[in-house]
Amino acid sequence: MLGRREALKLLLTSPLLLVGEAVARSRPVILRVRYSATRERTRIVLDCTGKVERSWIKEHFSGNTLWLTFKGVGASRRMARLLRRSPLVREVEVIPVTHTKTRVKVVMREPHKFKIFGLRPCGRRPFRVVIDVFPDYLPIECAVRKVPQRIVVIDPGHGGKDPGAVWPIGSKHPRIEEKWITLAIALKVRKYLSRNPNIKVVMTRTRDVYVPLLKRAEIAAKVCADAFVSIHADSMPNYPNWSGVTVFKASPALFAKAQQMARKVAKNVRMCSDTMCWSISPLLINLSTTVTFAESAKLARAIVESLKAHVNDELINGIKDMRRNIVVLKTPGRPAVLIESGFITNPLDRKRLVEPWYQDEIARGIARGIEHYLDSLNAVAYLERRR
Repeated sequence: MLGRREALKLLLTSPLLLVGEAVARSRPVILRVRYSATRERTRIVLDCTGKVERSWIKEHFSGNTLWLTFKGVGASRRMARLLRRSPLVREVEVIPVTHTKTRVKVVMREPHKFKIFGLRPCGRRPFRVVIDVFPDYLPIECAVRKVPQRIVVIDPGHGGKDPGAVWPIGSKHPRIEEKWITLAIALKVRKYLSRNPNIKVVMTRTRDVYVPLLKRAEIAAKVCADAFVSIHADSMPNYPNWSGVTVFKASPALFAKAQQMARKVAKNVRMCSDTMCWSISPLLINLSTTVTFAESAKLARAIVESLKAHVNDELINGIKDMRRNIVVLKTPGRPAVLIESGFITNPLDRKRLVEPWYQDEIARGIARGIEHYLDSLNAVAYLERRR
């Protein structure tokens, strides 16, 4: 029989033991690691016994390695998996630290972008923590074209859950949303360009849907576009007097960053001219980036000159360098510009931007500018063939 002291001790500690066991049972545990891989994305899936909040996960990126620390989450055992089919990730390792702390090590082949989110239980599938890894550039191969047709990608900015700039600012039910203005102008640009049988127009969206930036760049890469034109409408609440149309091209600093990243993936990228394709060496990466920078400037000049001819000259601000890290502007081999069609925060611009006639004027100017730029490419190709 238990003594009086032992019985009292057992009576006092039993509730604590029960609480501890309940906590242990309630904490989520990582059970297994799965993955799927394509050239565009590697998805790592951690199957868990319960819900894991995003705020419980702390991330740290060092070199090519992504470290994730899960607080309040255990692991059934130490797990390591080689991702042999993934071109982006080399291996994943789950490391139990304590019963309520786990680290996940993701070793990438090169530094890449990543996204972490949770998926609720569905059918027999438990709660899952998903780690998506994306490349900065996509390994796209361009086929030689058999017909002398130029391809232009028109990109209406924002869309779906991303309204862009809105008016009134901060309103839950804004009267004006940038995503509708950009779509209206872009569709009119397509209408004008489609009249030219030598130009094929590809849209990144034709309705109110959200398209991620990398997906927009992928669309242009897959069709091997000769030009990429993204259409937006600006917002500068601190500068309500700012107005007019501005054409942006990537700044030299942005292209320098793109050049550094492009060298790392040169083995997976191919470039094409009108007559041949070749793998990119570091030397060709430098050349490609330099040529793309020059061609983007030419495309911007052609559009600005055309806008001045079709819209009031005083409303055209000219060309400016984009210093922000905009993916669609920095891909080597793809001349690209971003057009801010006006300022929603400016009363006069705001009134004009919602008018179909003004959208039509801007669209006509953009379309004619694109045509002039593509004509210059055709003239060079014609001279080369004659030689």
